[in-house]
Amino acid sequence: MDDSSVVWNTELKLSQPTLADGEIHFSAFGPGWGFCSYAVPAGVAMQCLGAKDRSASQLRLAFQLNRERIIATVAEGSVRDPGRRVILSNV
Repeated sequence: MDDSSVVWNTELKLSQPTLADGEIHFSAFGPGWGFCSYAVPAGVAMQCLGAKDRSASQLRLAFQLNRERIIATVAEGSVRDPGRRVILSNV
């Protein structure tokens, strides 16, 4: 991780997650970075974030417990498309 990733990690914020279509939906935003929508499929949440199943409670818990990891993935990935939701296939 380079110095610019560290700066983004401290400045990026995540919205509260919503659940729809078997995915965790959220937005990332920060000064000078902008705003972008993301989705983590339930399967990725189970495999990478430790959700025990696809239930709403497990998906929300996995998101909250891995918030910093998700911020790092978003910051390091440099994938931003303000016009569409970006699917994270690995966190």
